[in-house]
Parts: sequence; structure tokens; C-alpha cells
Amino acid sequence: MHRQRPKRIEPKEHSLHKSFPIIFFVVSLFITFAVFAAEIPSKEFLASNFVKSFQKKEYAKALQESDEFLKKYPHDALILRYRALTLEKLKQPKKAIKLYQEILAAHPKDIPARLFLGLAYVKGDENDKAEKELRYVAGHASSKEYRHWAQAQLNRLHKNVRTATKPIKKNLYVIGKTGVLYDSNPLLLPDNKDLLIKSKKGSALYLFELAAGYPLKLEKDSRLDVLYIGQQYSHSHGAEGVDFTSQGFALDAKKRTFVGTRSVLLGSRYDFRANFLRSDLFSIVNRFYLSADTSFWPKTQTYFYGRFGILNYGPDGANPDQTSRDGIREGLGVTQYFYTSNLKSFLFVKTEVNFNQARGDNFDRAGALARVGIHTPLYFCQKTDLDVSSGFDWGTYPDFVSLSSLDLTERHDKRWDVYAGMTHHWKPKLATRIFYRFINSENDNDLYARTRHIAGMEVVFSF
Repeated sequence: MHRQRPKRIEPKEHSLHKSFPIIFFVVSLFITFAVFAAEIPSKEFLASNFVKSFQKKEYAKALQESDEFLKKYPHDALILRYRALTLEKLKQPKKAIKLYQEILAAHPKDIPARLFLGLAYVKGDENDKAEKELRYVAGHASSKEYRHWAQAQLNRLHKNVRTATKPIKKNLYVIGKTGVLYDSNPLLLPDNKDLLIKSKKGSALYLFELAAGYPLKLEKDSRLDVLYIGQQYSHSHGAEGVDFTSQGFALDAKKRTFVGTRSVLLGSRYDFRANFLRSDLFSIVNRFYLSADTSFWPKTQTYFYGRFGILNYGPDGANPDQTSRDGIREGLGVTQYFYTSNLKSFLFVKTEVNFNQARGDNFDRAGALARVGIHTPLYFCQKTDLDVSSGFDWGTYPDFVSLSSLDLTERHDKRWDVYAGMTHHWKPKLATRIFYRFINSENDNDLYARTRHIAGMEVVFSF
């Protein structure tokens, strides 16, 4: 529905960010020499006590040894860059940033210095300045590695991920949520009182969702995860008949590549679900997803996706050629994100076209949906985010054959909803969310119009 923290907790991107300092050090030693002029000979630099102390993480000693180097090579960009990195390690970010700026004043095209400066700004939460430096690197670096690192960091800035959801090492991880909600219409009874078989009652809804994953493959530009997925929804007050359980697994693959100079994150996913109403098998679902995530303009992100599902519901109805819901569901969509200058708030617009091709003609469907929403931190309440969105889903059944007196021209779906939620992040991997959702569904003639109010609290966690 929208990108919020930690809602989008899912192991969907490769984990480069915490290995940056080591990667930068090694690559700069072997690449930047050839690209950017340095006064110091490479052999002398590699053999120096400064480099050895830096590798041993003896940063105070390394800083002193850099002073000796600079007496001999006072304007060497390589030494100055690693002196700035050393200052960062010694928790002196302001001095490091000032030194990066001095390097760029003398060498404006020093790509490593701009990249390091951008990352220093990220650590200092100066995202506007960080984006400026990182975009320069992504657009001007001759090295594919530097373009990749800069664009990857830009993507992370745009996603504004507060919750640490991506495993750094090849370890098992768990993501889940649990909560209790109030559901005003769990049985989806129509609002028309003449159609009510029994009085409509609200119900408490208890939910528990859990995903456990493991990265089968975890490399610099790609990853493949296998996941277990479980869901349980239980009701009270006579609504036990719609208690729902889902068990399944998924394979999720990600690959970062370049289209020209633009970084694109490609994704593919396969889900298998066995769904149960109470203890009875309700449906078997196989779903496939393809996606591409990139940025076309500053402070924006564009997410393209396609989905394809094969659904089987068990025994057919009285007339399978008309009433069977078994079949294929497809959809193509795009979500566009627009970020504020500090990259902490965003507006999103989503649109999708979708089709259901069922065995029974009555369930063939063509439709579309649209959704718009915002996400923003509440600055008067630290560590708390606000999400508000609204959507409309419309569909028609071109081959519908009425089994009653219903007018064929009135067999349309019109569903719209409004959502509002606040999420408080107690810890990087623990958050509490309170939310409210209003849903209105009808079939064009208001005969089967249904309204639904859902409100409650969720606890979202990962480890």
C-alpha cells in the first residue's frame, strides 16, 4: 500500500553499506592510483606505516603517521583522503568533511573524495548535501564500481529505511507482526437490511504474520533468499467461520545492474501458499512477480512490477462453467515516489491494470486500481512516522451471466478505502503501529454495498 518503516520489512536488497569502508580502502589502493594523479609512488604508499596502522584499526597512530607523510607530500590527494577517513574513524566527522572539501577545492574531479564526502554527509544526516555529491559520482565516475556504490547509496537514502531489515551476513533472519484489531464487518454482510440473514456484529481480529528467510546466495550485486511465510487471522463474537490461516514459502531474487549509467534493481519472486478457512483447505495459490526499481529524476524513485497468479479453490460450484473461480490473475503496475529535500518524507502514486481469467465465465474480470499517499516523520514526536493513503479499485465482468434477477449491466466492482497509521520505532528492529482503515465496496447497484471499519494496534519486529 505504501512505503513505510518498518512495513516494507523484507529482505529485498543486497547488503553493501556496512562493508563500504573496507571495500573503499582496497579499491582505492588499486584503482584510484591510475585514475587520479598522486604525488606518492604506489609502492611507497602501500608499504607505509600509515597504511599498516589503518589496516590494523590503530587509527590514532595512523593519524600521526599521516602527518609525517604530508610533510613529504603535502598536496597528495590519496594521503589526504585516507587522513579524512581516519578522522571519521576517530569520531571527528566535522574535521573529515572539512578535509574532503579542501581536497575537492584543489581537485574538483576527485571521484573518491566526492563519494567519501557524500557518505560522511549521510552519517551526519545531511541528506540534501549527500545527494548532491552522490549524484555527481553516479553521473561522472568512469569506474562502474563507483557509479554502483553511489547509486546504491542514493537508493537507500530514498527508501529512508529506519528499521534494520536486511541481513548483513549470510544468516537466518525473521520478520513479523502481531496485533489485535476491531473489525466491524468480518463476514462481509451487505448494508441492505432486507438482505441480512442475521444482525451484523463487529468482531475482535487477532493477527500473527511471520516470515523466516535465509540468503542462499549473497554477493555484491545479487542475492537469492528462500523464505517461509505464515499468517493467522482469528476472530471472536461468532465470526470464527472466517478464521484464516496461510502457510507457504517463497524464493526471492535481486540483481543490481546498469542500463547505460542508470542503476536498476531487478527483482523476481515466486510464492506458494496453501490457504485454510478454519481447518478446511480453501485455496492453493502460485504467484510470480517481476520488478524493476530505479530513479529517473532527482529525489524520485520509480518501481515497475508485474504479477501472475494461478489459483485453485477446490470443489467447483453448481455450474463450473459459470461459477468456478479457479484460474489466472494478472496485473501490471507502477509506483512513483516523490521525496522532499531531506529525503525523509515522500508522496507516492500507484496505478495498476489487472485481469482475472477464471474457469467460470462469471469470474472473468478486467479492472484497474489507483492509490495515492504520503509518508512523513512527525517531528514533534521523535521516532514516529505518519502514513495516510487512499485508493480506488474498479472492475467489470464482461462475460457475467446472471443466476438471479440482477441486471447484467450492474455487475461491477467499486471499492475505495482510506488508511491512516502512526508507527513508533522503539528500537531499530521493534516498532508499534496504530491504524484505522475504512473500506466501502459495492456492485454498482448498491444492493450488495458493504462498509467496513478496521482499527487496532500492531507490533512489528525483526531479528
